[in-house]
Amino acid sequence: MSLYSVIGLFLLLGIVKKNGIMVVDFALQRIDEGWDLRSAIHEASVERFRPIMMTTLAALMGAIPLALGFGQDASSRRPLGLVIVGGLIFSQMVTLFVTPVIYLWLEWFQEHVLDRVPFLRSAHFHEHEFTHKPDVRHPVPATTS
Repeated sequence: MSLYSVIGLFLLLGIVKKNGIMVVDFALQRIDEGWDLRSAIHEASVERFRPIMMTTLAALMGAIPLALGFGQDASSRRPLGLVIVGGLIFSQMVTLFVTPVIYLWLEWFQEHVLDRVPFLRSAHFHEHEFTHKPDVRHPVPATTS
């Protein structure tokens, strides 16, 4: 693995992270509006599809000349282009299909396991979701003296 391919991995991580955050952030906005989890993540994936594709295609088109590698010193830059092109194609599938599934699973885990422990309770906790209300006193925020 060359230095150029490591630089390509860092670029790829940034793009994939941004795409995932866009989808989840939009889903959280929909949940705050009262949508259920499945509809919110589906709507977020549909609504954010075009911006994600635009970002991916722009990076892909910019990396194709590097991957083809013509000219002087092309063999040293080719790994950068190949990592970006291959990684973007693979990460696009992960962003569009795997991220919503993982989000739904983590939200289920948060609601059914972690929200039952007061220390691990999320900011989106709603006490009316429980059939029995736990006798938990919420701590008062500390003030500065």
